[in-house]
Amino acid sequence: SSDLAGGPSSGTFVACSGFVLAQMRLLTHNLLQCNKKGVKNGFPLIIQAAAMKYEESPYDKDFTNAMIPKLQYDALLKALSEIRTCPKFEGLPGSLPELPPALPDNAADNEDFLKKLHVVLFDLHMVEGKLVCPESGREFPVQDSIPNMLLNDDEV
Repeated sequence: SSDLAGGPSSGTFVACSGFVLAQMRLLTHNLLQCNKKGVKNGFPLIIQAAAMKYEESPYDKDFTNAMIPKLQYDALLKALSEIRTCPKFEGLPGSLPELPPALPDNAADNEDFLKKLHVVLFDLHMVEGKLVCPESGREFPVQDSIPNMLLNDDEV
C-alpha cells in the first residue's frame, strides 16, 4: 500500500513504451516540482539520495529521442551531479555516464549521446532518499523507489 496517488494501492501507473514512470528515475525527477502553497520556484527538486540502483533496460532510440523535447536539460545535468554523491549505488557497471554541458545540436542522430541519455533517464533509480524543494526546503521522501509528493493540509 502507498500514500502516493497513483501508487501501488491505486493500481494506476503511467507506462510509456514499457517504462513505469512511478518509479524514481531521473526522467521522473525531471517532471516533478514542489507545489507547496506560496512556492514560486519549486523546480528542479534537489536530490538527496541515500540509495541508488542501476537497472539496465532495453535501449530504444526512438523513445529516448521522443523524451528530448520534454526534458529540462539543465535540471537533468544538476540531478546527475547530485546523485554522484550517493553513498550506496547498487549494480552500477563502472561509472555514471558523462553528458555534455549543453544538448548537442545533432542529439537526434548522435547514437553515443542517445545511449548515455537512455542510461541516465531510464536505468538509474533512486531507491531511498529525499527530494527537496529549492525554495522552501520542504522534503519529499522517496521509499522503495516511489516519491511521495503529497502535501499536508496546511501546505495546499
